[in-house]
Amino acid sequence: MLVRDLILSARIVGIVMNFPLYDGNVSDKARRFIADGKLDKALAEYRRLAELGSGLAKCVLAYLNLRDLPHAPRNVEAAKILANAALSSEPGYANYVLSYAAYFEKNAAKAIDLMCESHKAKFIPAASALGLILGQGYGVSKHPKEAETFFLRAIVSGHIPAPMLLCRFYMRGDCGNAKRIVGLLLFPFSFLYVWISTRFLIFSIYTFRHFNVSVPPMFNEHALRA
Repeated sequence: MLVRDLILSARIVGIVMNFPLYDGNVSDKARRFIADGKLDKALAEYRRLAELGSGLAKCVLAYLNLRDLPHAPRNVEAAKILANAALSSEPGYANYVLSYAAYFEKNAAKAIDLMCESHKAKFIPAASALGLILGQGYGVSKHPKEAETFFLRAIVSGHIPAPMLLCRFYMRGDCGNAKRIVGLLLFPFSFLYVWISTRFLIFSIYTFRHFNVSVPPMFNEHALRA
């Protein structure tokens, strides 16, 4: 199973998908559709499973509704409906998606509260997200020490992008010049770690994190057309 997933991920990364998509292994069929560039069929499969009651499928669809996909424009309201419907079974993933929905609605306070709820539910990528929030001062004053703590928690929990994010944070100099130098020295290695891991773990929670949704796109449209 693991070898098959590694091979499938390698087929997808940089060809069909640019960024990870955590799906909880809810559907091998949907993964194969994505690998073949059949995004419409993958979405149909996730919708079928969501209608059958799968909380994970609802979260995947909710997240994809925020990504402004080819032929499927961003729909924040649809994302919120799906994520709210999954709260009881997938509180970590659902609150993570709802946090980003609040971001699109320019409601920083709500976005932070929902990301905290995701973290409380032990959704691994949420710790890194809170590190970014506190480090960048999104909706709150900058808190370098607390941001560093969340990045370190994410690293301990196995979140693969966390070391790279921590290095970027150190490089800004908010934690002193010594750590700035550490960040500069370790960033290339942490970036390579993320790149290699993502190539073979495209559907894993350990590589999943929110990216800029506009540049570049999550799915390569030319591959889907082909």
